[in-house]
Amino acid sequence: MRRVATACAIAALAVAGSGSVLAADGKEIDSVAPGDFSFGAMAVGQPKDLDHARAEGLGLVPPLPLDAYLNGVLAELLGQSPVRQVPAKVYLRASGDWSARSTADANIFVSLGILLRLDTEDEVAALLAHEAAHVVLGHPNSDSVQAAQRRLAQLSALAVDAQRSIAQARGTSADASAADRARLEEQSRALLLSTSVLSPSWTRGQERAADRLGVDLMVRAGYSPQGMVGLLEKQQGFETERAANPQASTLDKQLLGFDTVEKGQEKIGQQQRTIGGTTGELLGALAGAALKGAKKLADQQLGDAGRSHPRTSERIGDVRQYIAAQYAGLAAPEPTAERWDEAKEADGTVDVLENYVAAIEAKGRLSDGDLAAARTLAKAGVADPTKAHAYPNYVDASVQIASNAPDQARADYDAALGGPEPAGAIYTSLSALALASGRGNEAVEIMETGYRRLQEPPALALPLIRTYLQAGRQRDADRLAAQCGMQWPTLQQLCSAEAKGTNAR
Repeated sequence: MRRVATACAIAALAVAGSGSVLAADGKEIDSVAPGDFSFGAMAVGQPKDLDHARAEGLGLVPPLPLDAYLNGVLAELLGQSPVRQVPAKVYLRASGDWSARSTADANIFVSLGILLRLDTEDEVAALLAHEAAHVVLGHPNSDSVQAAQRRLAQLSALAVDAQRSIAQARGTSADASAADRARLEEQSRALLLSTSVLSPSWTRGQERAADRLGVDLMVRAGYSPQGMVGLLEKQQGFETERAANPQASTLDKQLLGFDTVEKGQEKIGQQQRTIGGTTGELLGALAGAALKGAKKLADQQLGDAGRSHPRTSERIGDVRQYIAAQYAGLAAPEPTAERWDEAKEADGTVDVLENYVAAIEAKGRLSDGDLAAARTLAKAGVADPTKAHAYPNYVDASVQIASNAPDQARADYDAALGGPEPAGAIYTSLSALALASGRGNEAVEIMETGYRRLQEPPALALPLIRTYLQAGRQRDADRLAAQCGMQWPTLQQLCSAEAKGTNAR
């Protein structure tokens, strides 16, 4: 990889930004103790960690030539770290959303949706530098990861609900158009739920440190620090788009626990207006206090890390200030796109990316209710060389279900499970189809196969418990709930409630 920083430039960096408050604090990289990397207490082993990532949503994109390029950039960045022999590796997540995370096993998972939005190699380096910084600083071993694990379990449970609603919709209503709209709405919700994977909500201090150390690694590797600003600006743009999406907004509220609170507040207002007077005011005060308690409970479930996560706009301002203070004298290169464009257009990569783009667009058209356009794009997604990939097959299956063609959807799921990368959402979706047809034992077998194959991942624990219940196997549900609580203490309450059938539906 490129090395444009000369000895003179490095010498200039040592005195850059003198006199500013940030400069007095020094560079983030100077606060990192040198030494060899060691795995933390939350590491489960890199192969097992990889399987657990496969169980989340639609899993991973099968290996591409692009992977070598990304890992080459990562190696150059890690070569600048005071922590040596960091065994990190980049994997592509099969998602069109904005998602990136690092784990205690030093695996870095980056969604295809992020990469498709980046314009320069410097932005790519910024993305990888930020995630590498989390690994170097030991953040994946913090409580933030446990909070994210809980949200992921909630996400998988919501997705199973949506998928089963779809599978059970038969369109027998006299109003066929209303039934069709209902199927489309539920299928769109399932698509959103199954392809969104939440990253850990790092604390404000953790994100700040990772952004700053990421900038330091970039500069030492010869990249423009402005790549970090560009990356965060793109993230802010994605967040704006997501906020404007009513389905995504609803999902966020469900996961954060505030949707129930807001609905409760609306109900209180209605009751107050109906009752009126002192009694109505008293009812409002008592119910309002109860809702505050519910919100407090939701906050506790999310954990301090989720509540203190900084806004992207704050991060942009902090990074700009840090660059101005620490690298004011840097003759940084202009961000460049040539190498990044070549990597995306290389043989063995470009056709795969084109098919995934078609599948991502099909997902959007289906969410908009344009079934005809979604069908055409989805078929392009399952053409060679991605005909056995999980993401495009899942999208095509979603279109088939919306078209009331469950047999074709089942064929798509089978193709994905026979492909190079299994995915959790494929197992849960195929199981849902079996349950909807009254084949409870088959549904259980599908889920158990995925659970074993992917080394008992937390993302499939709740869906398997729910499948046991739906199939009338209470003893198995109780057994897995107990096992779940021992393996992942943060999920104990969720798993127990799931086995009792008391989790929110």
